[in-house]
Amino acid sequence: MTINISEALSRLRKAGPKNIRSIPMPGQNVHVGTYQIEINHGMGDWECVLEGLPKAMADGLMSQATSRVIFG
Repeated sequence: MTINISEALSRLRKAGPKNIRSIPMPGQNVHVGTYQIEINHGMGDWECVLEGLPKAMADGLMSQATSRVIFG
C-alpha cells in the first residue's frame, strides 16, 4: 500500500471523527506494535487507509484530521 498522507487526511476529514479508528495491525503488540487507521463506510465495513504507523503518529494524524481550528 502506498501511503499518501494528504489524500489520507482528506479522506479522514470527510469521514468525520465518529467514523475513524486506529487499531493495532494483525499480530502486533498494543503497546509497541504498529497501527493502521481505518474508515467506517457503514454497516461495520471498515477500510484501511494507512498502515504501519507507530501509535503516536496514528493518533496525531487522526487528531489533525478531526480538529477544527477557528482563526479570527
